[in-house]
Amino acid sequence: MKIVNVTDATIDRCFAFLKKHEDSAQFLINNLREHGPKLTAHHNSGNFKMVTAADEMVGVFCLTRRGNLNAQLEVNRVEASCTEAIIESLKSEPIMLKGFIGDWPSIEPILTLYRKLHPDYAPAYESKEILYSYQLNPTDQKLQHDHRVRFLEERDFPQWLVFSKAYMAELSIPDELSDEQKRSDFAKQIKNQVWWGLFQGDSLQSRVALNSKGESVGQVGGVYTPPNLRQRGLAKAAMFHMLKDCRDLHHHTKSILFTGETDLPAQKLYQSMGYKRIGSFALVLS
Repeated sequence: MKIVNVTDATIDRCFAFLKKHEDSAQFLINNLREHGPKLTAHHNSGNFKMVTAADEMVGVFCLTRRGNLNAQLEVNRVEASCTEAIIESLKSEPIMLKGFIGDWPSIEPILTLYRKLHPDYAPAYESKEILYSYQLNPTDQKLQHDHRVRFLEERDFPQWLVFSKAYMAELSIPDELSDEQKRSDFAKQIKNQVWWGLFQGDSLQSRVALNSKGESVGQVGGVYTPPNLRQRGLAKAAMFHMLKDCRDLHHHTKSILFTGETDLPAQKLYQSMGYKRIGSFALVLS
């Protein structure tokens, strides 16, 4: 079993592997597509590596500039020693390992070994998330536009920023990006049409986004409604509007998302919409 760097010559092979695991590998797919296989100045970039067995790819991982290890492995084909090799390979990276993100079966053995090697490791946020999927069928009548919902625009950044900080604080997720970094990311994202907001007049009431927009799959993230506006169906209206755009504008056939195992209100919302549980996802941040 070998670990080698992904290069421009092998990037298509890497994409083909990740596409087979598109339900749980969207962060890897998006980061590789947006930033390439090598570390750049962007906080989501990193040096992509692939795991091969008998010259066949069985895994892909990347330590991003943020310090998060994103990994997707075919765990039934990966030897136990591979976990040690992955952690050992990260020692040559110029970034300290801080967090773990990805398919739970892929991440769990790496995280377990890392904790054994570093017993003082104490992440600020740790969650085994429920991974959900929704098929975007052409005849689905639930997918409807709502006149209160539109794509977010540059002028919406101040309201979006307030929502973003409240969202991160409520979930106790580390918020390491500066406001200017967030503004830069937001500007690119709205051009890519991946942020939606439900408004009452000029006031943002609820928001939803795609944190990865693949060729046929969209990964939902950043769903947030202020506490005083909940239980009014605002998030559901914004999401059904978004899903219609995902199907008809972005030509997606599937929507995926993940939420915490203890976040019962979010689970209730997604299940009421028709999302089905398909697995588990690791979100460990420091």
